Amino acid sequence: MPMERYVNGLLLRGEVIPDKWVIRTWECNGVMERSAVPYVGWEVVYDHGFKQDGWVPGEGLEYGVLPTSSRLDSREVELAAKRKIADAEEQAERDAQVLRKSASRSKTTARRGIIAERFNELMTLTYRRSQPDRALCKKHFKEWVRRMKRALGGEFRYVAAFERQERGSMHVHLACHRLSRHVLYGGVPIKSFELGTRIWRSIIGDDNGLCFVGGKDRFGRPRRGHMSLARMAAYVSKYILKDYEDVPSGENRFSRSIGAPKVEIETVVVDCSFADLIGLVYDYRERDSVLALRPGRFNDRLWFCKEAGQPPPLVH
Repeated sequence: MPMERYVNGLLLRGEVIPDKWVIRTWECNGVMERSAVPYVGWEVVYDHGFKQDGWVPGEGLEYGVLPTSSRLDSREVELAAKRKIADAEEQAERDAQVLRKSASRSKTTARRGIIAERFNELMTLTYRRSQPDRALCKKHFKEWVRRMKRALGGEFRYVAAFERQERGSMHVHLACHRLSRHVLYGGVPIKSFELGTRIWRSIIGDDNGLCFVGGKDRFGRPRRGHMSLARMAAYVSKYILKDYEDVPSGENRFSRSIGAPKVEIETVVVDCSFADLIGLVYDYRERDSVLALRPGRFNDRLWFCKEAGQPPPLVH
């Protein structure tokens, strides 16, 4: 089915080229993410005669009252009302798709941020008493990060996602670098796993919450052992998509430290069948751990992710 878009006053029409694919590869700290999507060829079908950034078709046009001879009869009014309802439903569906795509992009950014920073610790901030206010949770978390930085000598890097629990209360999942065994807090040395809870309670009230170090498993029990880098990134970032509809328009879907390393994406275009595409996308070497090789529902795209057995040196 042809696709259309407007760019600077030009009407473009795009069609999927059979057996032609765009492969994108992102690789950092031993983790590879690779996707393949159909190649779309675009052509200009109409030039409106001017080019303006951000121009929208129909913008600036004025519609006057229809002349008497062109007024709609009752049947036409009824059909127009039905079309208006149908248009509103289609627009709502498009808005929902845009919202989900935006959340998916945020999820990818968060996941890759964790991998690029090579975080190796999970933390979860919770409220004992119900606290359903997302904005207040973000405010508490921002202050928690500020105090953590101060307690750790000015450096605390992280990527965090916010989640509303089934009971309605907010909590925060984050990945960060593992702390040293002991830290100073108020001039007194304490075990590092106690630091997060002490600071969190100093903000939200004594005995009102906890900072779990190491995260929890799907049964709510403390997680044993440490997750691999790719699995940790997937674990934290999944919460961005879990309740994306609950995030107010214009607000960030996650929080992260400023200055994360930037990793370039390698893009290639290939001509082949879908069966051959699988062989091009799949990349296994000894001791690799393959985390995903998923085709699209209609074999129209492909997703591959793997993690090396021995990660390379840390990327700065």
